[in-house]
Amino acid sequence: MKILAVEFLRESLKKRPEGYVELRYHKRQTFSVSVKDGKIDVLNSGAIEGACARVLIDGSWGFASSTVLEKEKIDKMLKDATSLAKSSKPKKKRVVKLASLKPYVDRYETPMKKDPVKADKEELVSLVIDVDNAVRNFSKTIVSDTVTFNIVNDNLAFLSSEGSEIHQRIVRCFGSVTVVAREKGNIASAYESIGEQSGLEVLEKTPLMNAGLTAAERASKLVSAKVAPAGYHQVILENRIAGLLAHEAVGHCAEADLVFGGSFLANKIGEKVASEKVTLVDDGVLPNGFGTMKYDDEGVPTQKTIIIEKGISKGFLHSRETAQHFGVSPTGNARAWTFEYDPIIRMRNTYIETGDYTLDELAEDIKEGFFLKGGLSGQADFNGEFMFGTQEAIRIRNGKFAESLRGVTISGNAFEVLKNVDAVGKDFVMRTGLCGKEQVNYVGIGGPSLRTKVLMGGAK
Repeated sequence: MKILAVEFLRESLKKRPEGYVELRYHKRQTFSVSVKDGKIDVLNSGAIEGACARVLIDGSWGFASSTVLEKEKIDKMLKDATSLAKSSKPKKKRVVKLASLKPYVDRYETPMKKDPVKADKEELVSLVIDVDNAVRNFSKTIVSDTVTFNIVNDNLAFLSSEGSEIHQRIVRCFGSVTVVAREKGNIASAYESIGEQSGLEVLEKTPLMNAGLTAAERASKLVSAKVAPAGYHQVILENRIAGLLAHEAVGHCAEADLVFGGSFLANKIGEKVASEKVTLVDDGVLPNGFGTMKYDDEGVPTQKTIIIEKGISKGFLHSRETAQHFGVSPTGNARAWTFEYDPIIRMRNTYIETGDYTLDELAEDIKEGFFLKGGLSGQADFNGEFMFGTQEAIRIRNGKFAESLRGVTISGNAFEVLKNVDAVGKDFVMRTGLCGKEQVNYVGIGGPSLRTKVLMGGAK
C-alpha cells in the first residue's frame, strides 16, 4: 500500500495550486504484551496508516489529513489544506516565513541485526511471562508487578514542492518492569526500563530479565528502609535522574516556540547558565537513540545541537519557521506524532555529556550526603523549576556509600542545580522517554551521574 500511496502523493503534488506544499505518509505497526501479576493483561498488534498535507500560502498554514489513501481523497486532502491556508490568513498575527532548505532525496532505516518484523511473537510473550515469574518469586514481600514489551515500526515518507522525497523506517523496541513490595504496612515500588532504536538485539544488550530482577531487588530492599531526611544536601544525582533533569527542566526551555513565550533561556545566548563542567545537547543523530531520525518531519537533516556548552547558553531547537525568525539554520527538531498532526518543535535525544569521574570518586569528597537513584516522573515549568521523584537514596558518610533509604522528591531550579555541579561522572546512559508536549512523541533522555546540591523532601 505504501508504494501506491506515495505515488498518489507524487501525482497530487504535481497538480498543486500554489504556495509551498509538503505531503507526508505514515504507517505505524505496533506489537505490545503486558503481564500483570501472573496474567496477560495486554496482548495486541495493530497498525495505523494515513497521509497529510500542509500548505503555506502568503504566510499562513493550512493542514489536512486522511486515512483513505485513494487518489481522489489525497487530491481532496491537498485542496482542503490549501483552502484552510487561504481562509486562516486574515486571522494570523504573525506571517510565517521558512528558512531556506536544500531539497533531499534519500532513504534511512534503523540499523538492525534482528528485525522484529521477522520475530516469533510467541517467544516474546514467553519472555515477558518468564520475567514476571522471576519477579514474583524474588521475594515474599512482592505483592504486584507489571512487565511490558513493545515494538513500534514506523514507515515514513516526506515529499515537498521544493523537490524533497525522503523515506525513513524507524524501529523502536522497549520494555519496562514495575514492582510493588509490601511489608508490615509499608509499601515500596521500583521501576526499570530498557529499550532503544534498534531491532530485537536490544534484548541481548539490555536483557528485560535483568531489569526485572533489579526492580524486584530494589522494591524488596526499600520496603523496610527508612525515609531519607528532608533538607538541602550535597548529592550525587544518578545518570537516569540527570537525563530527566536535562529533558524536562532544561530542554523544554530551549525549544524555540517556548522561547517565544519567555522561557528561562530566552535572551540568554552567551550567558553562563550552568557550571563550566556542564555541556548539554539535543542530538538527532545519536546511534540507537530513542528519538533519532535522519530527517525531521519538515525534511530537515537532523544534527547534534548544543544547548549549553561548558556552562554557557549556546542555542535553541528550531523548526524552519523559528529558524527564519531567529536568523539561524533549522536544527531538524520539527516532529509529528502521526500523520494526524502537524510538526511542532520537539526534542530528540537530550543529554548531558560525559565527564571523567567514577562513582567512588564522585562520593569521596562528600562528608555527609546522598546518592539519589532511580528517576521517576515529575513536573517542570519553562523557568526551570522542577519536582521529580526518586526511588532510592543511599547515604554517603565520609566519602563512602552506606545504608539505603527510601526515595524522596527533589525540587528546585534546574539551572541552580546545574550551576552547583562540581564533578561529572563517566557512567553515561541513555533511556527511553515519551514526551507529552501538545502531542506525545518518543525521545531519548540521558547523561552521566552529577555531583551537586539539591533540596530533598523527606522525613523531618
